[in-house]
Amino acid sequence: MRQLHLIRHAKSAWDAPSLSDHDRPLNARGRRAAPLMGRAFAARVDIPPVFFVSTAQRAQETLTGFAEGWVYQLSPEVHSDRALYTFDPRQLMDWLCCIDDDLDNIAVIGHNPAMTDLANYLCPEITLANLPTAGWLWLGFEDTDWQSVVQSSGRAYCHTLCTPKSLDGNIERTKKLSEGWGS
Repeated sequence: MRQLHLIRHAKSAWDAPSLSDHDRPLNARGRRAAPLMGRAFAARVDIPPVFFVSTAQRAQETLTGFAEGWVYQLSPEVHSDRALYTFDPRQLMDWLCCIDDDLDNIAVIGHNPAMTDLANYLCPEITLANLPTAGWLWLGFEDTDWQSVVQSSGRAYCHTLCTPKSLDGNIERTKKLSEGWGS
């Protein structure tokens, strides 16, 4: 079984107009949300996936914040990839098709609208209007390879959908929300 964790970067700052979009950091809300989501992630995911992260500053800082909340024995494997600095779901699907099939559990920290559109394509029954900043969606697949995952719509089931707002500082609530979703 394959597992895909889609994580949208946390809330970014817009107060420095001279910075390029790629170089925008997190704002205060984003810096608070990332560790909160990291704790929720670690409370629910026993074995960390391999992380693939956009090279954008806000995505890199989201990973750093996420890691503050982790309680794993070993640090997860992390790869930064410029190709994940995309807002196009088709480019994200093309990237996913090329993932090594030996990796059956991956996480992607990236950007909207690509993340929301990919989520809705893979799991149409969730009908997300918007994966919120720092939102985490855990999808499962019965497919044997990553290319099959994106061959047609609706191949995923939703295991967990978690947002900073849904947590309200309470990780136990996230566990209860995710029970019963999926298989």
